[in-house]
Amino acid sequence: MLDNEAAHEVFGLAGYVRAVAAAVGVPPQAAAWELGNRPAAYLALPDRCAAHPECDLMLIWSAERGWKVCLENTAHRPSAVVARLGTRVIAAPAEVGEFVADVLAGRHKGGRSAPPLPGDGPGLTELLSGYAVGRNAPPLR
Repeated sequence: MLDNEAAHEVFGLAGYVRAVAAAVGVPPQAAAWELGNRPAAYLALPDRCAAHPECDLMLIWSAERGWKVCLENTAHRPSAVVARLGTRVIAAPAEVGEFVADVLAGRHKGGRSAPPLPGDGPGLTELLSGYAVGRNAPPLR
């Protein structure tokens, strides 16, 4: 059984990824996430970008670097970063949606990783708790 903090991370990350998927037009079955030492998420984007019309794209999130759009790797080409959303690790789903739309239209490329979460501010669990889904999500204490 999960302790209170771990349960909040699970429910919060699940809800956050679901909200971002909705904002970028990705069905839930095309999104995945994992916790552990390096929390991360993956969303298979249904559209291609103007700069790489022959390549499938993925939207990747990490708790250390935030969101980035990458080319899907193939047998002939490794994955490559197209653009990074360098605002914050837990960017608002609408902001991620605008970022993806800009990347697809060719208006955003490159960029920096999001700055790390400050040690004196809210942590990942607290930032994700507002996205918690499911009636079994325990209250944050």
